[in-house]
Amino acid sequence: MKETPLKAEHEKLGARMVDFAGWYMPVSYSTIKEEHQRVRTKMGLFDVSHMGRYMITGKDHIKFTDKVITNSRADMKPGQIRYSLVCNGLGGALDDVLVYSGGDEFTFFVVNAGNRDKIWSWFERERKGFAVDITDLSEKYAMIAMQGPKSEDVLRKISNLDVNALKYYRFTRATVLGEAEVLVSRTGYTGEDGFELIMSNGNAVKFWRDILGVGAALGAGPAGLGARDTLRLEAGMPLYGHELEETVTPLEAGLDWAVRLDKADFIGKSAMEEQKKSGLKQKLVGLNVGGKRIPRQGQEVFKDGKKVGKIASGTQGLWVESVIATAFVPPAMSTVGTKFQVKFKEDAYDAIVVPLPFYKRPGKK
Repeated sequence: MKETPLKAEHEKLGARMVDFAGWYMPVSYSTIKEEHQRVRTKMGLFDVSHMGRYMITGKDHIKFTDKVITNSRADMKPGQIRYSLVCNGLGGALDDVLVYSGGDEFTFFVVNAGNRDKIWSWFERERKGFAVDITDLSEKYAMIAMQGPKSEDVLRKISNLDVNALKYYRFTRATVLGEAEVLVSRTGYTGEDGFELIMSNGNAVKFWRDILGVGAALGAGPAGLGARDTLRLEAGMPLYGHELEETVTPLEAGLDWAVRLDKADFIGKSAMEEQKKSGLKQKLVGLNVGGKRIPRQGQEVFKDGKKVGKIASGTQGLWVESVIATAFVPPAMSTVGTKFQVKFKEDAYDAIVVPLPFYKRPGKK
């Protein structure tokens, strides 16, 4: 298994460590519930150094990016970040990514850890005919996420950044904890306000310790992959391998807003245009599930005794205090209020379609 620069720090904190996408990563330090609530009310610190990070430069980096993503790169402003998808020719999702605009200078990608090699190979294949250089920075830099309402206060204490000036889905370079070349973005995967910091590997341990030290007085603490998953599902954010996979298009996953069918040709565009014209075969919905048992990926969803869909993700909503799930069902059955049954071995529990996301942070529109 690969290890992040913070492996020893996690072990010192008593983290429960597991193999995640080939990386030795912390699932939790205390309990998932405690870490989940900490992020919702104060601040959780996550090691996300396992994520893939690619720098693309060269005179065609914008054209190349627009060919391989569903969203638009050409009209992004310097310092802007956009969520997008990389799709195959049939419109199936190869990964969901964050695209950072360095203006005419560069495009920066953050990709999922489990898809890092796949996306690298895909970019290498598709770069033919484009004047671009693609550099894998994944193991040269570490990445730490500060998530929760107290993140602003902590960042002010450790950086020279005008935090109010850094808007959502924007990034900048800043001096943090005395290190000048830190990339700070107002992004995250929890549904809360927060920041993701990219720094050199050599500074990762200092950053981790100092951020926890400064944040302790505000109730901050470490959080692992377990809370990351429960938080993201409450916030209605997809997880690759669950809500997204190579046989699922962004349209089926409810990510139309990240697909720009009005821009010039991109990989998967024609397939999604055809899908939009002929109609979707399945659609992702949110479910509130009765009972206490948690539906798992692949479990069958029934209506009137007939199998009509399958579960994508399920968990105990630790903030919304109910069992929640996402599922793929026929579009005609995706209306809010539609009732289903989720079958377990011995029992079946009622489930009802509810709007996504299950949770919105206070003040967010």
